[in-house]
Amino acid sequence: MTKFLTTTAIATILAMPAMAEQTDISQTVKALQLALNSIDISDDASGVSQAGINAANIISIDFGSLDDVEQLSEDWMKQVSVNDFETQGTFYNNAMLSDVSQSGTNVLNSIDLTTDGGPSYDINRLSQKIDDASQKAVNDIDIRNGTSIDIDQDATNVMNMAAMDDLRDDSWGPDLLQTVDDSSQKASNKFDIDLGVENIAQDAVNVMNLAEVEDDLKGDSFQIVEYSPQSATNSAFDTEIGASIENLMQSAVNIANSLDVGGNSTHGGSEYGASITQVYKGYGSGQLASNLVKFSTGGVTGPLPTSSNDYIDQSALNAINLATVTDVGWTISQSAKHVDQQAMNNAQGVGVGWGADITNFDQSATNVGNILSAGALPDIPGMTEVSQNFSGFQMAQNGMIGADDLSAVTQAATNVINSVSGL
Repeated sequence: MTKFLTTTAIATILAMPAMAEQTDISQTVKALQLALNSIDISDDASGVSQAGINAANIISIDFGSLDDVEQLSEDWMKQVSVNDFETQGTFYNNAMLSDVSQSGTNVLNSIDLTTDGGPSYDINRLSQKIDDASQKAVNDIDIRNGTSIDIDQDATNVMNMAAMDDLRDDSWGPDLLQTVDDSSQKASNKFDIDLGVENIAQDAVNVMNLAEVEDDLKGDSFQIVEYSPQSATNSAFDTEIGASIENLMQSAVNIANSLDVGGNSTHGGSEYGASITQVYKGYGSGQLASNLVKFSTGGVTGPLPTSSNDYIDQSALNAINLATVTDVGWTISQSAKHVDQQAMNNAQGVGVGWGADITNFDQSATNVGNILSAGALPDIPGMTEVSQNFSGFQMAQNGMIGADDLSAVTQAATNVINSVSGL
């Protein structure tokens, strides 16, 4: 999870000096960030890349541990990343678009003390707080009188991300604290063409509060999301008669509160022990993950499955309060209230008839809330070791409408509330 969110561009933003384990870092931001790319032409294009990146409060080091770290964003922080590409051919000279990628990324509060294949480092205490912030990542391609091949669109928003080896402290207050309040995320990919497309991938991802502890969690952790909607949407349209959409893949993901502990969550004897607490409060906000494709008489197909890949052509996932802990040493509490999760996939034929087939196409819509995966659970006399509470609404929906024939097609709609399972 961490590596796909930590792009090469972000990782190289800061070159930090050598620090000792006693180093404290405090970062505070209140700003407007706009990353805007636009192309408007009237003929062919190939080998085009658009990348819009906004990053604020970023720590990425690979040489030592840190003491206390605080990253704070309050009172109107806004990040907007937009990539726009338009081309228009003519009836006699169609435009051809090939090998085009768009990447829109917004990151607010991120710390990474891990390395690929090398040692990772520790944090004593970590506090990441966001209040009244918004992130918007949009990619848009519009082609008139044209065809295309090899299109890749990625829209990513991240609020509060942390990766480390150990969380070392065990004090009276929260030792790992991630909070998001009164904020919003919107990730959107749009593709509109009229004469056919082959090989198109769209990925929209929103994440609030993600923490990965490779080894031991030696303090109390709190992840809290309140009144903060997330919207991840993908749309691909080609409704011209005779046009086809081939090898389409769409993925929309929203995650609120995710904790992964590779070692122990031990009880060190503080007031709280090493408790894990995840809280989500909706109250009028929610998670929307949506994929939509509209096609004409040429139909729509997904890539053929291989021995190493079983593709899901439209995948919509909403997740609230995920915890994976190898050895749970103290209490875990997961609470999700006033939840509104909607995961939707739709393939819709427009004005179609004979030949408008759907082939090699899989749809998966999933909502989950309060999920604990553990390698071992404790037995603490007089205490409830694991508590899960959920209230709200889940809808998982898949639709295939207006097609002629179907071949090698699957639909899976899944809702899960309160789950405890082994690793």
